[in-house]
Amino acid sequence: MTQEELLATIEEAARTGATTLDLTDNQLTALPPEIGKLKELTYLHLWGNQLTALPPEIAKLTALTTLDLYDNQLTALPPELFQLKELTTLLLANNALTALPPEIAQLTALTGLSLANNALTALPPELFQLTKLTELSLGGNPLISPPPEIVAQGTEKILEYLRGGY
Repeated sequence: MTQEELLATIEEAARTGATTLDLTDNQLTALPPEIGKLKELTYLHLWGNQLTALPPEIAKLTALTTLDLYDNQLTALPPELFQLKELTTLLLANNALTALPPEIAQLTALTGLSLANNALTALPPELFQLTKLTELSLGGNPLISPPPEIVAQGTEKILEYLRGGY
């Protein structure tokens, strides 16, 4: 998808008040600031691109409940992402994330978090504050903390470990 096509797609979605936008597999390397115009968006598909960062305007998508960034090249999460208070599903598998910031705890509505196949060696203890989290995918990370034997036991045991229950 060319930059011109991407901008036209975003403009059309803004004009129609779209709640879903699928930009899957378009070889995108960046999202334009115009993405912030999509205030009614609840679902944003961005998997299978080559994104290395997200624009600050992502914070304007305050109705967003699902953000699919699976299979990109993200190395870090922007602070603006943690302003998306309605987010229930965040898919970040198959990226190049080396750390998960403690601000993840600000996403209090999160029920599903996919972090598989990144480069995470540790999880922030603040993750246990996500009391609605029921699905946490961590496979394929070189985790040291929590240890692999805890990760293998699933979401509840991971959160218990982060709470200091081990």
